Amino acid sequence: MNADAPGHEVGARRPGRSTGLMLLGGAVAVLLLGVLGFDQARAARAQAQRAMADVNAMLVDARGHEELAKRNRALLTVSGTVQQRAEASLVLPRYWSERQINLRQQTLPREQLNAVLVSTARNSNQLLKLEEFDVAVTQPDDGLFDALAGGRYPVMMSLRGSLNFRISDRPL
Repeated sequence: MNADAPGHEVGARRPGRSTGLMLLGGAVAVLLLGVLGFDQARAARAQAQRAMADVNAMLVDARGHEELAKRNRALLTVSGTVQQRAEASLVLPRYWSERQINLRQQTLPREQLNAVLVSTARNSNQLLKLEEFDVAVTQPDDGLFDALAGGRYPVMMSLRGSLNFRISDRPL
């Protein structure tokens, strides 16, 4: 019996050993495939994270462009409104002309001085932009604001600037 038993055992071990080796080989192959799959998944994850960072940067940039486009649209709307109001109020440059005024130390009788000052007063048809304005008496004993009968002494006046005046109610 002993002879049979060991012979039987030997025959049973060999097929079991080869099956075990095959199972071990299969397990090692599955493990290697799992390691390779894990390595590829890790590389794919890193690539996906880089792509996600790039997409997030592009999203931030696109939002900035969208905000800029909204501001530009609002500016265009306001600009159109201002243009329409300017057209309606006739303040555009094509409705106006400009003349330069340059009076350097002109001696004028007081009556003419008053006429010059009144003619430069701002109204709806003219605007005066002065760079220099000076009025002085010519005699030390004369007062600038004294109303003298007959106006014995003239005054000296300097007036330099530009006078804008309306040329039309419609563009030419």
